[in-house]
Amino acid sequence: MEGLTFGPLPTLPSLVEGLNPHKIAFLTNTTVERLWLEKAAEGIEEPIRIVIPDGEEYKSLETAVAIWKQLQKEGFTRRSLLIGLGGGVITDIAGFVASTYMRGTLLGLVPTTLLAQVDAAIGGKTGVNFNGKNMIGTFYLPNFVLIAQETLSTLPEEEIRNGLGEVAKYALLDRKVYALTRNFEGINETLIKECALFKTKVVEKDLRESGLRRILNLGHTAGHAIEKLSGYRIKHGLAVSMGLMVASKVGEELYGFDSGKTEELLKKLGLPTGHPFRAKEILEGMRLDKKAWYGRITFVIPVEIGDVVVEEVDEAVLKRALEATRDDSGSCDCQKPRGSA
Repeated sequence: MEGLTFGPLPTLPSLVEGLNPHKIAFLTNTTVERLWLEKAAEGIEEPIRIVIPDGEEYKSLETAVAIWKQLQKEGFTRRSLLIGLGGGVITDIAGFVASTYMRGTLLGLVPTTLLAQVDAAIGGKTGVNFNGKNMIGTFYLPNFVLIAQETLSTLPEEEIRNGLGEVAKYALLDRKVYALTRNFEGINETLIKECALFKTKVVEKDLRESGLRRILNLGHTAGHAIEKLSGYRIKHGLAVSMGLMVASKVGEELYGFDSGKTEELLKKLGLPTGHPFRAKEILEGMRLDKKAWYGRITFVIPVEIGDVVVEEVDEAVLKRALEATRDDSGSCDCQKPRGSA
């Protein structure tokens, strides 16, 4: 498993030194460049700086090609280190580029958003969007992941909420995280660490998502369809929140799960509990989901807090859950987490 380190940005040079790389390159976006690149690069000798525009639309094969070209121009080798400094888009594309350039270079990740710190940067999934989210990608473990909580200090409230969608997922999967969210008053290191460690333990048992790791897709089957339907205007974590409510309604019908617990959790974290789309539209998107292994919709379903099952679900059940969670009032994405300004 990748080396997971919790510490401030000045920890980075020692992690880099331990790999003894031939060359070092930072990959970041225009926003993070302005906020954190100089501090992250302190103590690292003459790093190459690759900066791409900020936005989900730049998580593409075209962007990957441009990065490959720059690495080749700079004389990057298999013993060179690519450091992804940024949120989920950056950590995903940095991993994809590192895993494919010369069949694999050294990779370090420094996630700067809550979503990336608790989820996207951990576990070795890489990818770019191609007619759907993360449809092209690899499994490739980074040599290290540095979680520096200080980088959250410049994060807009919208991005905090985005990350809380994944925190809510972990709360339904793990009783320890659920307990931490019961009296939620804001993000803290303990909550981030417990989410990250839970994912690490799951990935250690199933890197390539052939079994246990599939539970980490809780909320994502409907969530990814919602995200795509919105043209990615609904951020990933908020779409996952909506997907968690759908999954909970499925669990309520099939296993007697108390969906009220999910609704209470999401409201406490300031997350949406409904989606704005027709059931038919979301079902069409879910049929294209990469987790539908044999062309049938597979769902992660909560049975109780800390216990889920992964199974195919009849579309009639899904349709009822989607209809029960629809909120087309325009109010499904306007709540603020408790403890926020």
